[in-house]
Amino acid sequence: MATHLPKLSDRPRNVNTGKAVIGYGSDAIAEQLSRLHLDYIALVPGSSYRGLHDSLVNYNGNAKPEMLVCLHEEHAVSIAHGYAKVAEKPMAVGLHANVGLMHATMAIFNAWCDRVPMLILGATGPLDATRRRPWIDWAHTAQDQGALVRQFVKWDDQPHSVNAAIASVVHATVATSAKPCAPTYVCFDLSLQEDEIDPETVHLPDTERYLHPVHQPPGPSPDEVLRVIDALHKSKRPLFMFGRMNGWSNCWQERIQLAERFDALVLTDIKQAATFPTNHTLHPCPPSVFITSQACGLIRSADVIVSFDWVDLAGTLKAAHDVGQEPAATVVHVSMDSALHNGWSKDHFGLPPADISIYADVDRTLTAVLTSTMGEIHSSEWSKSGQTARNHGTPAAPESKSEDIFMTDLASALHAAIPSEDICLVRVPLGWKGADLRATHPLAFMGMDGGAGIASGPGQAVGTALALRDVAPNLLAVGVLGDGDFLMGSSALWTAARYRLPLLVVVANNGSYFNDEVHQERVAKRRGREVDNKWIGMRLEDPTPDVHMIAQGLGCVAVVEQQVTQRSKLAAVLKDAAAQAFSGKAVVVDVRVLPEGYASAMKESK
Repeated sequence: MATHLPKLSDRPRNVNTGKAVIGYGSDAIAEQLSRLHLDYIALVPGSSYRGLHDSLVNYNGNAKPEMLVCLHEEHAVSIAHGYAKVAEKPMAVGLHANVGLMHATMAIFNAWCDRVPMLILGATGPLDATRRRPWIDWAHTAQDQGALVRQFVKWDDQPHSVNAAIASVVHATVATSAKPCAPTYVCFDLSLQEDEIDPETVHLPDTERYLHPVHQPPGPSPDEVLRVIDALHKSKRPLFMFGRMNGWSNCWQERIQLAERFDALVLTDIKQAATFPTNHTLHPCPPSVFITSQACGLIRSADVIVSFDWVDLAGTLKAAHDVGQEPAATVVHVSMDSALHNGWSKDHFGLPPADISIYADVDRTLTAVLTSTMGEIHSSEWSKSGQTARNHGTPAAPESKSEDIFMTDLASALHAAIPSEDICLVRVPLGWKGADLRATHPLAFMGMDGGAGIASGPGQAVGTALALRDVAPNLLAVGVLGDGDFLMGSSALWTAARYRLPLLVVVANNGSYFNDEVHQERVAKRRGREVDNKWIGMRLEDPTPDVHMIAQGLGCVAVVEQQVTQRSKLAAVLKDAAAQAFSGKAVVVDVRVLPEGYASAMKESK
């Protein structure tokens, strides 16, 4: 086997990986894992896969993949989620038995909805009942463990021999990496891992032959490209809707070139990673969680709409039109997402009307259209009507003598403390306005978590920091998290402190599960009941959780002792925090953010 060294801090002693000999079933699995380009495995250790754990350390030398210890299985999956969005490849996750898998299910659902790759490795058993220890092995053994998550993973398996296990991890890695991406799960019997085997009976395939298709997603046919080009040539008001797309720099530039070539306006989605510069003149309205009235107007005015895997295209088009009204525009929908649609989960959304429907990779389709129109320059009615000049850039915060901090103040202070070209904004709370987002490069913003499952933010911030250290060390991972998200998932940050990952987490603290206060206010108004009671069962106070103490207890740095409550001090605190994070520390800053204005960011959600 190849010799690799850990990148992080845990290097095993007295392990000669270059001359290691396969002696157990788990050694063969570990050998195959080392050939799959998996750099890391985030895990919570457990006895069900103690054999594989030993092989990853004492056979593989804790490298390829290298272990990241986590404090909760949900965080292990969230870390892999954040990593995949930056690295655009999977890392592995280790989950113990049925209980660890049950802990992780919400995070797996988030990853499924966000269409990110990860290889999840689990274990059960012994399946042979005669080999089970009293009580614990019985409680932690399941007959069909993958059934717990089968409705929201792309593929799962429970192999019953060593060679079948090798084939399964290859299959699962290829499946999770091939678009449309989603998690895969492989469950190993404890006995399969721990039994001694003859190395001569092990079949290790030529892995690269199996991985090759991952790098060649299907592109559009020549006829489909010509149909899109013909529609754009006839269009006077083209509109591009950029949804799930690659974060590669060349793809970012090609999107700009195509929009400029056809003078097309662009809509982006704050739930997705940055796909287009928000300060470009062809990006006239800010991204949002729910479609805004301004964006609805553009959709109604467009005569050609090209959707590049826009999430919930059907719902977006429906929201932009009157009840029962069909879009007048020619709709082009490029997506492969239907390959994942099933009857259990409704994250496939409604079926959109599409005059030209293309089952192909969105980035390859865009490249094909761009290449086939080389040298063309078109002018649309958008420019003539002045649409392209609207909402260019981020509005300045209004002058105020008040020391109260609102979300826009936090955004302004953050951008003042860290230049846009140095920041990778991992997450923002629901109250963050799209106008305060500055997406100036492909890794400027990483979107949301797909399934809107609270507690995902801290783990995804850690995973993003891990990936950035390897692929873009000039960027600082910054997560702006709500206090509910932070408090529910805060222990994920121990892993960042443990492995010295540069990370800045800013807690936008409104002292409440405020999104649900908004919901309770609406219900009370509709029912003619007391609105002032909306806070009951919502507020996080008496006692108020000490965010900085929690962070310090997990090994993170708090640059100030108390919560930041004064606007005049915020920028300086964030600048100090960023400097410490850039030096390799995980830093947490608690900021009291008043919830006023929160509803305006969510006003289209009714």
